[in-house]
Amino acid sequence: MFNEKDKMLSEVSKKKSAFKLDAGKILKSAEEMGFGPKSLSLLKKALAVESLGSMPFSMYRAPPIIEKAGEGAVIYDVDGKEYIDMIAGFSVNNIGYHRREVLEAIVEQYSKISQYAEMLSEVRIKLSELLVRITPGDYPKKVFYGVTGTDANEITLKLVRFYTGRPYVMTHWADYHGRTSTISSLTSSFSTWAQTYPVPPTDPAIIRFPFPYCYRCPFKLDRDTCDLTCVRHVEYMLKAPYYGLSNPRKNLTNVAAFLIEPFQSAAGYIIPPEEYLPALYKIAKERDILFVVDEIQTGWARTGKLWAVDHYPEVKPDIILVSKSMAGGIPCSAVVGKSEIMDSWGPGAFSTTFAGYMLAAASALKTINILLEEDFASQAREKGKYFLKGLMDLKERHPIIGDIQVKGLYIGIEFVKNHRDKKPATEETAWMASRLLELGMLVKKSGYFGNRFAMSPPLNITYEQIDKAVEILDKAFTEAEQKFGIKKE
Repeated sequence: MFNEKDKMLSEVSKKKSAFKLDAGKILKSAEEMGFGPKSLSLLKKALAVESLGSMPFSMYRAPPIIEKAGEGAVIYDVDGKEYIDMIAGFSVNNIGYHRREVLEAIVEQYSKISQYAEMLSEVRIKLSELLVRITPGDYPKKVFYGVTGTDANEITLKLVRFYTGRPYVMTHWADYHGRTSTISSLTSSFSTWAQTYPVPPTDPAIIRFPFPYCYRCPFKLDRDTCDLTCVRHVEYMLKAPYYGLSNPRKNLTNVAAFLIEPFQSAAGYIIPPEEYLPALYKIAKERDILFVVDEIQTGWARTGKLWAVDHYPEVKPDIILVSKSMAGGIPCSAVVGKSEIMDSWGPGAFSTTFAGYMLAAASALKTINILLEEDFASQAREKGKYFLKGLMDLKERHPIIGDIQVKGLYIGIEFVKNHRDKKPATEETAWMASRLLELGMLVKKSGYFGNRFAMSPPLNITYEQIDKAVEILDKAFTEAEQKFGIKKE
């Protein structure tokens, strides 16, 4: 009996240790990567006082110590090393950095009052008026504030169930909606789930269906002849009585909402085929299922439109979730939806101390107005086209590149060991991310198999910086192909 218990504890220990990092190895990697003296000193301090479970330690062999931003898409570390920024703080800094107008709005608001519980304020009401005006749909809308994107998803999960009286919420495999214990149920990621060990995310009424990842179609079909089998699959799930989602004979459904990312962001910036979202939306509307889009990373002009769903005029979501670039670097999120839905529950249904606080509202109001007045959506479209030309040239010359997807400045690059069976170049991608850091570029490795770059530069990136980015990528791809023996077939 005790031997079995010891064996079980040993297995638990193995599973836990698989995630643990070694502080000494991280510091050694930083030295090997040529970190400057100030960076090394601060990294050593960070390793002594910060949890190794923090995000920075997952991105590179050793994380840089960020000091300040420059013009366009430039970041500097504490030793003055310059990096081309292909992350924008996870698509937070869409309008760029240190905009004086935003700083002035924050200072002016702070001189009055920065926060007071979740009470109404003039600046918050102005922000709400703007949000209902610029989000998709010409029907009456209202706003519910949070602080983070995870908050927005938490609010929405409760709201759609309360409004409809139905339990099930459907989402894509590999959609990302947050990492709290509750919202991890919506985020189907092994790394996210594993960190809740030994108790997995436990919402039993989350139902998943495949995202149209056409480069690696889960149905092993070709896009030209597939007839959107991914959509037909969802349709079948809702038609078949034994799934338990619907009773087609009585035209009843147990599904409250489709809560989806329009494009998959944390999964590697994967863009669905043009026909997909309109087809999925049609299914929802035919069955009185709420259609909810998480635009937390795709919104705010990132894809060349204000919202990703704006690429599909017929899609008018019942609810849209926004955050990240909304307030120019100040935490702020909002759920914007049809008034009848937003007013369906009672006061205090969800509460978090900093929701809609004055400082964030002032920053958001100014940030959004800059984004609209300077037409950052058009900038993203034109610069995205220019960037794509450079990337496609690299694809012609580099066999490590399997696929490239670009919408505005929402850029996903997939890496493979070969084009024959598209074996994911997972190790190579991790190596390239750290090598690019050495070469002066910040990128985020991502993907179902850890073999994609999700690239989201600030939208005010210059054309010269795009050219420089392509040059640096070219060098890293060349070195990776030589190091790992990847050749044209």
